[in-house]
Amino acid sequence: MGTSETVMTAPPPAKLAEKPTLLIVDDEPGPRESLRIVFRDRYNCVIATCGREGIEYARSHAVDAAVLDIKMPDLSGVDVLRELKEIDPDIECVMLTGYETIETARAAVRYGAADYLNKPFDVFSVREVLEKCVKRRREKLTSEENFRTLEQTNEQLGAELAQLSRAVEAGVLSAGVVHEMNNPLAIIAGYADLLGRDLASLNVGDQETSKQVKQRLASIQREIDRCKDIARRFLNFSRGQAAAQELIGGRKLVEDAASLIKAHPSNRRAEIKFMTGDPEPTLKVNPAEILQVLINLGVNALHAMNGGGTLEISAMVATSIPSEIAFRPDSFDPQKPMAKLIVTDTGAGIARENISKIFQPYFTSKKEGTGLGLAIACELVARYGGAIDVQSTVGAGTTFTVYLPLAS
Repeated sequence: MGTSETVMTAPPPAKLAEKPTLLIVDDEPGPRESLRIVFRDRYNCVIATCGREGIEYARSHAVDAAVLDIKMPDLSGVDVLRELKEIDPDIECVMLTGYETIETARAAVRYGAADYLNKPFDVFSVREVLEKCVKRRREKLTSEENFRTLEQTNEQLGAELAQLSRAVEAGVLSAGVVHEMNNPLAIIAGYADLLGRDLASLNVGDQETSKQVKQRLASIQREIDRCKDIARRFLNFSRGQAAAQELIGGRKLVEDAASLIKAHPSNRRAEIKFMTGDPEPTLKVNPAEILQVLINLGVNALHAMNGGGTLEISAMVATSIPSEIAFRPDSFDPQKPMAKLIVTDTGAGIARENISKIFQPYFTSKKEGTGLGLAIACELVARYGGAIDVQSTVGAGTTFTVYLPLAS
């Protein structure tokens, strides 16, 4: 075998390597060497001349895939398959035999073989089977690495939030940062739960579940990055530095907001939709800041609907500006061309006497609310010379309209 390592220790956690490791276990030199020659450029090929030798190697090394001969003098390929799966259930195993029987085929399937090929093997068939196996294996490893990264990030953010909370216990700015961090962390937790369920049901050939796993991993990564953006924005603000701005379309903003709100734990059964007008508005903003505004409004809407109802987020060019607007800073110029981002819900609505209070820091009608979501939204919108209006009917729902200058 291509190694002198014989220590019987548990294999290290599997990691993505430049070359996947292929373990070839066959007592016949002809097929064994043929496979090594065929795959040596694509894989790190390890040769074992008997079943026990292959098992010994897998106990102390990460193995991505294995090609196992069914009939060997010491252990059968099925025995080796069973042992490998006990060492690492995600090792992809392909059985190879010139003595096919129904019993061995059934046993191979029962213990989790990825495929079952006959000798003499067709090179193209073996190559195709192994490519699929290794791709599946590497997707699983990627998922596991993302989970580890997610756990580490959650621990780091939790420690940073605890330190920040102890260091600064008063003031809208520090409390606002803590509040902003809570939404993406809650979304991360929601996606992690969904992803855990998907991974538990993942099996060979389940392409739809695999697609969902990839999409949710991407969403988790976006939220991790957004946490970093929020922290960076806080530091820049404290140093008097301006947040980085970029051109972004309204559709991208409302689509991302709808996706993240949909995954929020407060969403139980709400129908969440997004749309854009024609023409689509383009803004020059820090996307993380405007996304924060939409998420704050969206999560408030979910609370108002008890996690159900219908929530619609839209972006369009404003054709007119109301003469009276609920939140209108001195920097707002209604003569400028404006985009409007609209968040509409079918919730309980806001009492008339509370309309003038909802943008004040710490005002809330919720038992567990902080009263900071709308205050933070106002601060962010004001930076761009924007404004926020609200129309609400008790028992029917609420519409928030965020006005922001169009990119020139």
